[in-house]
Amino acid sequence: MATALVLRPVVESTGSLLALSHEAATAADRYLDVMAVPMLPELEPTPTRRPTTEPGPAGLTFEKVEFGYPNAPAVLRGVDLHVAPGETLALVGATGSGKTTLTSLVPRLYEPTGGRITLDGRDIADMPRAELRGCIAVAFEDSALFSATIAENVAMGAETATDADVARALRVAQADGFVPLLSNGPDTMVGEQGLTLSGGQRHRLALARAVIGRPRLLVLDDPLSALDIHTEAAVEAALREVLGTTTALIVAHRPSTVLLADRVGLLTQGRITAVGTHQELLKTNAECAWLMSGLEPLTTPPAASRGEGGKTS
Repeated sequence: MATALVLRPVVESTGSLLALSHEAATAADRYLDVMAVPMLPELEPTPTRRPTTEPGPAGLTFEKVEFGYPNAPAVLRGVDLHVAPGETLALVGATGSGKTTLTSLVPRLYEPTGGRITLDGRDIADMPRAELRGCIAVAFEDSALFSATIAENVAMGAETATDADVARALRVAQADGFVPLLSNGPDTMVGEQGLTLSGGQRHRLALARAVIGRPRLLVLDDPLSALDIHTEAAVEAALREVLGTTTALIVAHRPSTVLLADRVGLLTQGRITAVGTHQELLKTNAECAWLMSGLEPLTTPPAASRGEGGKTS
């Protein structure tokens, strides 16, 4: 009996170590899988892509852009859209219409299967990825925060960010109200995926990281999603200040997000079917009015956008 009592902690510890070893082995396999993936080479112009010697207009322009995932129907079908310099354009559409896919093409997370995208006249396919991503800031709906300090997470948006830059970005993102109240201010560790923060706080830090580098182009995927009314007001105020200084493309699922934009583009089954101001489309386009009514979770809109008004592009 005495021997059993002595050995019990050892046996229990051995079981815990075995469980940890299995977790460590799984984690190591995943790490090695990631590290084994070769770096993507810079894509060269291909014979199937039309020559890009002709410069495009200033701002962000989609010209006959097409895209489809492997072994799946096309997601984007000849998208034509222009965002003028200094303009904010909200992209709306039913679930599955291709909004997030379209924004993912801008930083070249995917490559179009047809057409081209230009930024200030240059085809982005002819730009090195590092150069392109150096002038674009992206904040997706689920922006990742890392197990690091708040300041370190924000500074990841600019290679040469100083403490003053971090402070400015926190102020612009309306995060300077809650950050000083944390245990160590901007030096507070936030945990993996920002688990110690609320949803609104994570959104504001992601926005701070996006704007710290003063990007030429800002791409946001529904920045006001899943926020309570008070937090939404703070983030909306932050966005208004940010959007006044850059060109922006925003995926919008809520009317409050649409109201931040100068114009609205309606994406229907992979095509831009209408472009105009928020008020114009509410009056002349039934599908847009339906989306803004809060019924968006349905994937197929009513027979609304078949020939309804709104300027097509």
